[in-house]
Amino acid sequence: MNKAILGAALAGSLCLMTGCKTSDGNDWVKDETPRSAAQQDYAQCKYQAETATATIGTNDRPKTMTDAIGDGIGDGIVKGMEQSDLIKDCMRARGYAQS
Repeated sequence: MNKAILGAALAGSLCLMTGCKTSDGNDWVKDETPRSAAQQDYAQCKYQAETATATIGTNDRPKTMTDAIGDGIGDGIVKGMEQSDLIKDCMRARGYAQS
């Protein structure tokens, strides 16, 4: 169980060091586009990213509870990073810039 606690602490530290934050689409701008339209586009990009990453970590069969917890934390970090990249790419493809 100590590995699980260590993994959670590591994940939390990694998140703090990399400046993890959640966004609601308010930090994306495009000339003469209302904030509500930017938020709608962001929501669509976020949905697409979540759909594209839904299977990350679903093929593993950990042997112990500790392995399962560690794998879950690791998969969550990978999924979050992939989603972030996909959302950024999607919003940029729609002509937005991050403010």
